Amino acid sequence: MPSILNDTVELRHLRYLRAVADAGSFTRAAAEIGLTQPTLSQQIAQLEQGLGVELLTRSRRECRLTPAGEMVMQYAGRILGDVDALKRSLDDMSELRRGTLRIGALPTLAQCLLPRVLTRFHQAHPDIRVTVLEMSVDDMARAIANGMIELGIGCLGTSLGLKGELLFSEELVAVLAKDDALSNRTVVTVAELAKRPIIVPPPGYGTRTLINHAWAKSRRRAIFSLEVSSVESALQAVSGSGSPAILPSSALWGLHPAGWIVRRITRPVMRRQIGFLVTQGGHPRPAIQALIPIVRKVTRELADPALSQVSC
Repeated sequence: MPSILNDTVELRHLRYLRAVADAGSFTRAAAEIGLTQPTLSQQIAQLEQGLGVELLTRSRRECRLTPAGEMVMQYAGRILGDVDALKRSLDDMSELRRGTLRIGALPTLAQCLLPRVLTRFHQAHPDIRVTVLEMSVDDMARAIANGMIELGIGCLGTSLGLKGELLFSEELVAVLAKDDALSNRTVVTVAELAKRPIIVPPPGYGTRTLINHAWAKSRRRAIFSLEVSSVESALQAVSGSGSPAILPSSALWGLHPAGWIVRRITRPVMRRQIGFLVTQGGHPRPAIQALIPIVRKVTRELADPALSQVSC
């Protein structure tokens, strides 16, 4: 009986299966990994023969994983992730002289915080190639589990199975046009904002979830005038439409108000904790250990207007 223990299954087979599963087509996967379509089909057939199960359902238009294929991919993701981690750890043994580092971050942090962080990190470790992916915390959890990224920077307490380390805490704030009727207040309430159409992030963002919960707690129905993921677009919309925007305070770090002002929100306060996310029980690589102090230092500078002199 075929068995994975008979040495017929190799890492290349697992990489090929992942490529086909991601592409949904032998033709597209072959083009992406540099093989001919017949060669790739033969390699997948060898894997299926070695395991004794059918891994893909094939049609003229697409290929999909079978239930057995889904199970194999779960293990394959961990195996390939461990192998990649081993290679990166060996790179780290060269005293951070070479290697790669992949990070996932919330969009607001990727746009303002990380460019400054990576500039300093590159100055200290010029031969380490860093890749930053903008994603939600749920996507970070999946990406860390399958080895796509090694470190996430996002909201703590929302993803089971990840170890969190606090970076900073922040509140959501109201961004108002300078001539807004509430502009003479230092603090605004959810009840006051609920009377107006507001500018918010799209569904799926953690900020949107906090807003929904706060409005529900106040027994108010939120009225959305605009849904945008870009901070710049939200600020332009505030000045242009007069509708308030609800944003994390970190989204405004280093920015100079132009046609808008910021006010705290109370009753209730919307607060979140931002931190580093890694796998439970894992030991951070030297590259991550070198990056984290830089992130902390830049965060302190951006959060303190007296230290932040350059706009994002």
